[in-house]
Amino acid sequence: MNKLNISKCIVQKRKEKGITQEKLAEYIRVSKAAVSKWESGQSYPDILLLPELATFFNVSVDELLGYSPQLTNEDIKKMYNKLSHEFAVKPFDEVMEQCNKIIKEYYSCFPFLLSMIQLLLNHSTLAKTEDTKKEILQQCILLSQRVKEESESFSEFKSANSMEALAEMGLGNSEEVIRLLNDKLVPYSGDDVMLIMAYQMLGENDQANKVNQILLYQNVIDTLTLLTNYLSLHMMEPVLFEQIYSQGIQIIDSFQMKEIITNAVFGIHIVAAQGYLLQQEKEKALNALKQYVNIVCGYQYPLRLKGNRYFNQVDTWLEDNITIGTSSPIDEITIKTNFIKMVDENPAFTPLREDEQYKMILKNLKEKLGATVSDAGKNS
Repeated sequence: MNKLNISKCIVQKRKEKGITQEKLAEYIRVSKAAVSKWESGQSYPDILLLPELATFFNVSVDELLGYSPQLTNEDIKKMYNKLSHEFAVKPFDEVMEQCNKIIKEYYSCFPFLLSMIQLLLNHSTLAKTEDTKKEILQQCILLSQRVKEESESFSEFKSANSMEALAEMGLGNSEEVIRLLNDKLVPYSGDDVMLIMAYQMLGENDQANKVNQILLYQNVIDTLTLLTNYLSLHMMEPVLFEQIYSQGIQIIDSFQMKEIITNAVFGIHIVAAQGYLLQQEKEKALNALKQYVNIVCGYQYPLRLKGNRYFNQVDTWLEDNITIGTSSPIDEITIKTNFIKMVDENPAFTPLREDEQYKMILKNLKEKLGATVSDAGKNS
């Protein structure tokens, strides 16, 4: 819904100038009562007075009106999915031009800006040159900072801060990432358990169960992600490496995670394959790649973020709490192309290029994900 916030703007700008309603009324040549009604929202200034007011406050008429086009959540989801698909099938520069035009139009719709930051972060790798990629990441940082400075929503602030950190990471600015994330690990407070207990005390057991499941769902994904990172840190320690990989597989199996769309579920097998190759364990590396292929080829496309039989109460929560909804943040064509590239173009697997098992694994991956994706990404 579009809103005119001229009342709020006049009050704010008048106070910034440090003048009274009488002084403003005198300048505009209206009564003090008229100014009072403008500021209380009882009436609006005559349209002919808007340019004069805007000039007096040194703002544009649009800014004076407080005009901030807003999109519904459904509009945002549709627009995101449309642009994501266009990145997969149209020239990159053409889609970027369209993105920039829409961002300018809805510059005050912060949920939309967050979705656009996510879109640009997810597709910056398609940029033709490294300089263009860096420009896009810088744009993500500026948009994130705008949301942090202007939004009154704490959740939007947190999301923007995380996305700013991701953009800084993409630029290689590790120190800035640490600054943004504060480099402080807060000890576990038990807030989540307290929340669940509070629902139980009110006799709201269904809600307690739902919250418990949502928190468990998040923590299982977080744990698996951390294990994947931990695995990458211990590639040259075979015993510990084997233990970490085994723990990751146990989590995937215990919570039926093969159905859950999250990077760590398939990514841990790619990291394992890379580590085994460094350890000269070729057969183990090939087996890890087979696990990867089984998972990504076992997904139902187009991908959707969802729960499973174990996590059977998270679907609505995901839809309501993710700006772009439960659709995949990247178009199906791009996703399948990236799944293939993760094996086919990964420099870590160069030692396997002539291995017949590796060739069969790659052939199987390409056939199951569809031959058409091999031509995807030509727009970049």
